[in-house]
Amino acid sequence: MAKRFLQRLGLKDKLLAIIVPLLVLAAWQGAVSQKLCSELILTPPLTLLNTLLELAQSGDLTLNILASLKRVMIGFLLGGTSGFVIGILMALSPFLNRIFGPLIKALQQVPEFAWMPLIIMFLGIDEFAKYFFVAIGAFYPMVLNTYQGVSGVPEKYHELARVFDYKSFRYLFKVIIPSALPSIITGIRLSLGLSWMFVVGAELFGSDSGVGYLMTWGRAVFQIDLVMAGLILVGVIGFAMNFLLERAEKQFLLWREPVDGRPA
Repeated sequence: MAKRFLQRLGLKDKLLAIIVPLLVLAAWQGAVSQKLCSELILTPPLTLLNTLLELAQSGDLTLNILASLKRVMIGFLLGGTSGFVIGILMALSPFLNRIFGPLIKALQQVPEFAWMPLIIMFLGIDEFAKYFFVAIGAFYPMVLNTYQGVSGVPEKYHELARVFDYKSFRYLFKVIIPSALPSIITGIRLSLGLSWMFVVGAELFGSDSGVGYLMTWGRAVFQIDLVMAGLILVGVIGFAMNFLLERAEKQFLLWREPVDGRPA
């Protein structure tokens, strides 16, 4: 009975997740159709759909999305990899933690967009500057979550590794990383999500391609539909990336699922 109730509740939540956005779109379209709001200020959903279809047919949509995704992946790899390595080193070495820990915590308090003037001053507005800006966003969640995961490895795992005489890389890849994997994957999710938001911000400052460029161009020529279409793309792609990472996380961490109702 309880299981059936939970299944129904889950189905109800899924229906609400679909119905509520549809009601918002209907109210949005109705407000514009009834002249309650000017189309110059609030572009109706059907116009936005037509704009997206036109961009897709012309090929501009695909090219700009791919340009943004390329910057995201390169910046994420730069920032995420460096954060992963430094997080492990800080967790395994108290000396390195004393050196890098306070500095990273201090720099984390600086708003990321405050780095943009300095980046433009030294790197200009070319592609590497965008990669570097995205890397900043990916770095902090990765280093902090990796450090937390590795630091939280139970002592009994370390003792077991000493019993089996695990050394260096074997110890790292057989004990440390598998034990810290849940926290590391959380860091990956946060880092990739921030990378996507940061790449749009970087493109707003100066670019000739990307989703942020579409929004900047729409603002420059006062095409509100382009700006809002860009906002929709940012939300949809960000949601899709997070959804795929959640699915991947569940597959990677199947060993943590409860068995017969008992905690793992």
